[in-house]
Amino acid sequence: MSPTEAIPLLIVVLLMISIGGGDVQDMSVTFQGDNNVDSLADIHVVAGGTTTVPEGATVDGDIYVIGGTAAIEGTIDGDVTLLNGNLSVRDAATVTGTIQTYSGSASVSSDASVGAVSQFEAPTPSSSPAQRIGAFLLQFLVLGGFGWWLVTRHPLVIENVGTAITEHALVSGVVGSLGATTLLVLFVYMAFTLILLPVAIIGLFAEFLIILYGQTVFGYLIGRRLPTERDGVATVAGIAAFLLIFELLGLVPYLGGITQLLVAFVGFGAVLNTYFGLQRFEPVAIPGGS
Repeated sequence: MSPTEAIPLLIVVLLMISIGGGDVQDMSVTFQGDNNVDSLADIHVVAGGTTTVPEGATVDGDIYVIGGTAAIEGTIDGDVTLLNGNLSVRDAATVTGTIQTYSGSASVSSDASVGAVSQFEAPTPSSSPAQRIGAFLLQFLVLGGFGWWLVTRHPLVIENVGTAITEHALVSGVVGSLGATTLLVLFVYMAFTLILLPVAIIGLFAEFLIILYGQTVFGYLIGRRLPTERDGVATVAGIAAFLLIFELLGLVPYLGGITQLLVAFVGFGAVLNTYFGLQRFEPVAIPGGS
């Protein structure tokens, strides 16, 4: 597993450590190769390769497995958490704490000495029509209310973003893809420090809100084409149509997901290019260009 692929599960580990009162500054991570661990920096994350606690060795600390293989042959004075990958606890092994398994493959010898073994049972997700309709209606009410407020109180703001989408879709898409990806990586790496973890969470939430802002403007653009003179009503109806189309796109394998991503990027870039709609976007003209 590469560092980039490990980022989502590393975020989960960071959150688990923070909630448990641990110190992420004392965390070590292995991504590849065969590694024998004779000592731990309080917390060790196995993200790839094979990490072995050899027989006869005693280490203090917790081990998180998010990829690769962890083989426990000696003694661990702490907990072992398996989020993904493989975990093997051999005959002579000792784990004084709890072996917590969320996903992956775990093999614990009956001759091993383990404080406790816990298997997480994920609840079976329900995809009943009522719940899906409820989620759709909740999203519609949030975006519809926001769109109504924008078009009735700040029409120029939503118009500026809409113009950036319709007249400069390519530029907005490029800026959106670069901006969203860069911010995502930035916030993820900020989450590696305990002090900046709250800032990273707020940043990720703000990025999500910008995406919703862009979706609202797409609904506004659809609403302008509807045969009604009331801007608020047209915008709400357009948002309903956009959300329905967006939902149907998700049912199309591959192409639907790519289209959804492109729409999100264009909306994200248009919001950034117009400074959240406060300024009309005009591309920079090249001097002497035709």
